[in-house]
Amino acid sequence: MVRFVVLFYSLTGLVALGLIHWRVDAEAAFDPYGLGGSDWSLHLLSAVLLVIAVHAGSLAAWKRWPVLRRGMREMRQWLGGLGSREVFVLALASGVGEELFFRGWLLNEIGLVGSSLIFGLVHVPPNRNWLYWPVFAFVLGMVLGALCLWSNSLIYAILAHAGINYLNIRRLVVVEPKVRPFSAGQ
Repeated sequence: MVRFVVLFYSLTGLVALGLIHWRVDAEAAFDPYGLGGSDWSLHLLSAVLLVIAVHAGSLAAWKRWPVLRRGMREMRQWLGGLGSREVFVLALASGVGEELFFRGWLLNEIGLVGSSLIFGLVHVPPNRNWLYWPVFAFVLGMVLGALCLWSNSLIYAILAHAGINYLNIRRLVVVEPKVRPFSAGQ
């Protein structure tokens, strides 16, 4: 399964590179090939802080809402048994492929809200235990798009997206920690 997913994201990335090359011009909202200029350390720090914030928020939400734990158990059935290397390759492929397509090309074509909305829609779940997923993807699409516009680079969004995916997938394939239900008295 990992090979199929990596192939899918690799093809998505290649198509996106073709679209970026075909459409990139001086009127683009940001330079998808840019490296962010002299503020690269601030942009990199922002990407790292985004990864940490999303991971911490995911952990807190997972502890708070049982529906998220049910969804994660179902995802674990799909992803369980992956090694660290497979998790890394999957996270990197999905981060690069999706960012090239949604931020690198689509953001410059239809804007931040439109590209984020489509990003959320392609994350519509196969069942109701994952209904949070498109909402999370839309919000994250807005944040990653804003990072691209602010940094004038795609690289920081790719790093953040791959980092978020790595930590979330890694959490799915390890043993589920014991979680006490959250009560109003806590």
